Amino acid sequence: MALPDGMTSCAMCVQYNTATGTATWIDASDALSVVEPPSQARMTGEAYVFGEDVAVTGVGKREPVEVTVRGVFAEGSTTAHPFYQIYAQFTTACGGPFAVRWAPASCTTDHEVFSTNTVDSEVVSVTFPAGEAGSADPIMFEAVIRSRDITRAVWS
Repeated sequence: MALPDGMTSCAMCVQYNTATGTATWIDASDALSVVEPPSQARMTGEAYVFGEDVAVTGVGKREPVEVTVRGVFAEGSTTAHPFYQIYAQFTTACGGPFAVRWAPASCTTDHEVFSTNTVDSEVVSVTFPAGEAGSADPIMFEAVIRSRDITRAVWS
């Protein structure tokens, strides 16, 4: 059996959406540099009975997820850079919608794409740009997006 071709994230596409339930996605590939999805898990439970040495176990519903994104900070228009969009949604009373989707291969059609839910994804934390005097690294920011699930599709 032949091994499959390996992939790198060299051409990964990352987009965001700030409109609840719509298909309006904005490309942020030039600003975002890390997408860290969590492991998806299901609730589990157990109960112990006197007559057995092992637990009675159960598996329940899928738990919500938190996807971390990191990006390179740049000053500029409050509408153009993803940091300002993320921060605007974070500071909206009770949280504004912010979904993220990423395609490991590229932004072109016929590739896998993963996304947080566009109905209930919100920014739950923001790490502001920071730096240190002895570093030449680009200044970064970070945000965590919470959603009820991550979906998988083929981009068409």
